[in-house]
Amino acid sequence: MSIDPTPAKVIQPLDVDYDAIRSSNPHRMVHGVEARLIRLRQQAINLWTALQAYRTSSGIRAVMAKLKEHRALASGGKRVKKLVSVEGRSHWRLFIPANTSHLHVPFLKGELNRLVPHSKGGHELAVVFLSVTKKCPLKCEHCFEWHNLNQKEVIGPEDINRMIENLQSIGATNIAFTGGEPMLRVREMAESIRRYKSKSQFWILTSGFNFTATNAAELRSAGAHGVVVSIDHYDPLAHDQFRGSRGSFRDAINAVKHALDKGFLTAISTCVTRDNANREYIDEFMNMARSLGVGFVQWIEPKAVGHYAMQDVILKPEHQVVLEEALLDYTYAEAFKNHPLVIYHEYYQRKLGCFASGNKMVYVDTDGDLMSCPFCHRKGGSLLSDDFRQSLENLRSTGCSDYAPVIG
Repeated sequence: MSIDPTPAKVIQPLDVDYDAIRSSNPHRMVHGVEARLIRLRQQAINLWTALQAYRTSSGIRAVMAKLKEHRALASGGKRVKKLVSVEGRSHWRLFIPANTSHLHVPFLKGELNRLVPHSKGGHELAVVFLSVTKKCPLKCEHCFEWHNLNQKEVIGPEDINRMIENLQSIGATNIAFTGGEPMLRVREMAESIRRYKSKSQFWILTSGFNFTATNAAELRSAGAHGVVVSIDHYDPLAHDQFRGSRGSFRDAINAVKHALDKGFLTAISTCVTRDNANREYIDEFMNMARSLGVGFVQWIEPKAVGHYAMQDVILKPEHQVVLEEALLDYTYAEAFKNHPLVIYHEYYQRKLGCFASGNKMVYVDTDGDLMSCPFCHRKGGSLLSDDFRQSLENLRSTGCSDYAPVIG
């Protein structure tokens, strides 16, 4: 497949009926009595898992107190009143396995261990972002891998498999393939997913490029769990300009359709710049996401790395206030009960500290090197190395330079 990485200087609009590109299998938002019953079941699973992990009433009380503390800091003690239903599976967070999944309890034990240590196992990592290619046909304005794009590949299929094996040896609930554009390695991803799907949930993080109905079917058949599609504006031309590629909006919403059609847990990820950090834009974007049928939308703040390096792009406090108020509305307000749930990592980082740096999450770059996250470009050792565990411990001890440590 040939790739022209150079976008036209002026992006021209396409003559496409975008409103006609919709899935007949949208996610269903669950609320009311049904959501309360699901939550009661989850509370019972939480309690049973805590009993298995701690065995004593004092240990259970300690971890429940920590959970309450986290909830109070993050949301004032409020509980999310809606869930996302995907083919009978219920989700209230993007990277938390459904409570019917065999990965749910290992994930929970890992979460509990981070709050109050125990010796009963569990996954060390909740999410790993694994970059599998340097290649990409787009030139996105905010790309954090800008200086590595379309360079010579370093890792091959066997390297990818070895990294997955190393991650699964310590427990990694979610492994998300990214890049570059991971859909350029769809065959290799499908083979790896088919081989390792029993121990992790596998995700594809894509611009929509090459996410055809055929490729979606192959990945789903292999056992892939979820898809996150990047869409950076509700206006097709504005999105194409931001992504540096004519037709990228068409590809993105087609990817959402194909992912929903095949039964993937499907989300949209969007970079909210200063120009867009206003309530009118947010509401319009969320209405688009609802019409597309996804259950989750992830908001990401721009960072001064990659193509944005040395640029004044960080959101100001007044922009953050707009997003935080919108987050609370879309999470708790009755008026938005049928809109997607919002994932806004920076909000939780400001409240609770950084969850990356090998704590809950880690990023692996296109050389196979461990990094704290996609926006912290400090290499911490190779995941391909025999001593990758020590490299991971070094990342944890170094921590994040932007956010305080997670409370514990």
